[in-house]
Amino acid sequence: MIRRAVLLLVLGMALVGQAIPTRIASADEFGAPASGDQSPRERNRARWERLSPAERAELRARWEAFQRRSPDERRALIERYQRFRTLPPDEQARIRRNFQAWRGMPPMQRQRLQQRFESLRRLPPQERRQILERSPRFQQLPPPDRRRLLDRLDRPRRR
Repeated sequence: MIRRAVLLLVLGMALVGQAIPTRIASADEFGAPASGDQSPRERNRARWERLSPAERAELRARWEAFQRRSPDERRALIERYQRFRTLPPDEQARIRRNFQAWRGMPPMQRQRLQQRFESLRRLPPQERRQILERSPRFQQLPPPDRRRLLDRLDRPRRR
């Protein structure tokens, strides 16, 4: 049961970002004994116990959604989550903000953006670069940020 609870926490975060309140991220916040005083199983049980019934239900639903995915999709999600955890904290925060903004959009707006991204993705890299360089928002960025974006266009895309 504990192992499943831990998987629920990790995979839930991998599926939808940091949607679980950060209060479960650290036992120190709760005055819990130092990690050397508890086994991982005890720490995970304590974290699970601190979740509200709604949080537990949400994690169970995410776990079930994760289980319905193919093994390749599950492996890819886990790999993305592991890569995310290696990013610097400011980059993780930027990704979380973007994800929250995305989740807050009306479904029609998300669909339109997805269609635009898909049509851009199909373009040759040089055309994508030209579109980006002509964008007024791109022109307003500081030069280092512009270079970073252009460099990202030149890198092969990981999936």
